[in-house]
Formats: sequence, C-alpha cells, structure tokens
Amino acid sequence: MDKLLKLDYFERLISDNHSESYFIEQFLEGSGNELKEKFWSPRSSSRLCFDLYSWLCNEPKVNNFQFEKQLPGVKTGKNRVSGVPNMDVYFEYDESDIIFIESKYTEKDDWKYKKDKNNKGKGYHLSEAYWTSGGYKSCDWNIGQRFYDNPKIAEKFSEFCEEIQGLIDNKKQNQEEYSKYRWFDPKQETCHLFGIIFYVIQKRLENKRIHLCNNVWRCEDSKDSFTMDDSIVGCFKNKAEKMLNDIFEGQNCTFTFEVNTIQDILSKGFKGFKNFNFSEAKLFAKEDIVLKDYIEFHYTERKRGN
Repeated sequence: MDKLLKLDYFERLISDNHSESYFIEQFLEGSGNELKEKFWSPRSSSRLCFDLYSWLCNEPKVNNFQFEKQLPGVKTGKNRVSGVPNMDVYFEYDESDIIFIESKYTEKDDWKYKKDKNNKGKGYHLSEAYWTSGGYKSCDWNIGQRFYDNPKIAEKFSEFCEEIQGLIDNKKQNQEEYSKYRWFDPKQETCHLFGIIFYVIQKRLENKRIHLCNNVWRCEDSKDSFTMDDSIVGCFKNKAEKMLNDIFEGQNCTFTFEVNTIQDILSKGFKGFKNFNFSEAKLFAKEDIVLKDYIEFHYTERKRGN
C-alpha cells in the first residue's frame, strides 16, 4: 500500500465518531494485532471490515459500536481465561437488537475441528476446553467450572461440538460441497457462540434479539455457494439457533445466525435492518465518496485463498 493511501486510512481511523473511542484504539485493543500487518495486506478482511461498517457508527439508533469486540473466553483457572474471541463488529440497535458481525474477504478454511491437532501439535484445533468433560493439559478444572460454573450449558455445548464434528466428517466426504463452503470456519463460529452466550448471561441482558451475522465476500471465480438447505452452514445454523435459543429462553432473548454476501449487503442492506442503506451510504469521514463505489473499486479479489 502506498504512503498516501495509508495516511488516508490513519486519518479516518482517528476521525471523530459516535462511539466511546477512536477506531484506531479499538483495533489496537483487540487481540488480533490487526494494525501491525493484517490491515495493510492486499487481501485484508479487517480493512474491508473498517471500510464497510464504520459509517454505521454515526447512524441514528446505533449505540455502543465497536470494532474488535472482545467477548468472554473459557475459564481455565481462578484468574485465567483463554481463547478470548474477538468479534469484527459489535453494535446495539434501537434498544432491542444486538448485532455481532464476523466479516470475511477471501479466507479459506479446512474445516478443522475437535479431531484435528493444532499447528503446535500439542492440542486440538478446537480446544478441549470447549468440549472435554474433565481437565485437559495443565488445566484440572472440569467443563462445568470452565463454563463459569454452568454445567448444564457446558453439557449442551459439548454435545453441540460433538454434533458439528459428526457433520464435518459427513460433509467433508462430498468434495463438491466441501469446495463450495470453504469460506465457512466452523471452529471460529463455535468460539463466537461461546462468547455470545456468556456475554448475554454476564450482562444479564433481557428481551433482546441477538444476531450473529457471517458476512462474506463472494469470490466470483470460485465455487462459493451461500445456500443454506442441508449444507454444512445450514445445519450449523439450525443447531446453533436451537442451542442458544434454549439457553436464552429464561432471559426472553432470541438468537439468529445469519449469512450475507457483502455484495448483497451493498445492494440490499442487512436482512431485517432496512434503515441501513449501504447502496447510498458515504465512506466514513469522506462525505464526497460513495461507499459502494469505493468498495467495488478497491476490493476486486476474485479467488478464494488465505
């Protein structure tokens, strides 16, 4: 990225907004270390995320907007938490809706989960903390303790992980489906579900509609598919919605797992949020630039890959 464009981004990152902090602070406080290298990469999903959603911060009825929102992680000791999930975008709308956004550009996933060793070979891609009943590695806490002393939720979550592993084993045998849905990261979304569950519980939220939106760039030259039906994403969605709606029933909160292509968002907006007019929105801190035109000009990657 040339210096002038980078300077332009820094100016926008420190421009005034209606959230409680500058956007540059939010990216720096996240655990993903986005501004060191990732943000400036040609295939940067974090930069696309900033360009695409930052204007929402100043919209009426949008509150507590934040990039790189940290959610509760798994407890692995008295004063120790691990696997803290970061949501790309978080905001509240009109006192009734809470929106969590995972935004992707060209990432591709291998659907590694609880059977697959992590890159250090000492544990699993989806940590045992989420699903094994007893202690694991150096942690002697059982799963109920790791789930903030909620053994019933721990049991539901462990069963969910087992079901998703079975789903992956089944779907991965179909190479055609596997190639069409490699934009989906089941391990990451499982960790997000954990964070959302305990965010809602710890904040004692009631009477809220909770949305987890998986927003993905559609790579035109790839085999990407976004139909739900009996796909891995559709099955994950159904199981996730059932689990979280069961857990949130006592708080009168509802949960939906949503998938949108970014191209559809730019032309049609968010499902259920007609006031967010992405097609006519202006780039944050650049009132003379139409957001849709800017995105279509700067983000032209057509192939999926890390």
